[in-house]
Amino acid sequence: MISISKLKELLSMGGTGGIARRYMVMNSFDGSLTALGIIIGSFLADVDQPQTILLAGLGASIAMGVSGGFGAYLTETAVKKQELAEKESAMLEELNDTVHDQAAQVSSIFVAIVDGISPFIAASISFMPYFFAPILGFEIEIAYISSVILTAIALFILGAYLGVISEENKVLYGLRMVVAGVVTGILVMMLEFLH
Repeated sequence: MISISKLKELLSMGGTGGIARRYMVMNSFDGSLTALGIIIGSFLADVDQPQTILLAGLGASIAMGVSGGFGAYLTETAVKKQELAEKESAMLEELNDTVHDQAAQVSSIFVAIVDGISPFIAASISFMPYFFAPILGFEIEIAYISSVILTAIALFILGAYLGVISEENKVLYGLRMVVAGVVTGILVMMLEFLH
């Protein structure tokens, strides 16, 4: 069992902070936009059962999470092995079973977890109204409106966070993310013309 302080040290050695932040923002963004696509598509298809939208949304969220987690783990493991091989070449010694090897393994796992959880959490926020609609007894139209608003808020917060990281205008970054949501909505609504 690794202590918290040891874990922090290994993650720092693996340069995980910046990588995890990027994965978190990118995959949360993907989760929110995928959720928005499902929500608007369900609206256009006249789906009036909250459970149907919730199951479809959570199913997609789980798939994104598993895909992202495994993809990130395999990618990061390959990159860390290459970095470890370069260190071995520079230091003229093998680094298997050393703190460097341990840092590479821990970093890959941590990044995979962040990558897997991010889209699931982001999409789950968007689908919350469909969970509460039957419990609180409000109409499906309210759930649709609420979920779009929650998605826009989530996108704005993600953008504002990027503004914090880049030390630039947080509101502008937030609005850029919301614009991506609007573009997604318009493109999905254009599908109505195809049927």
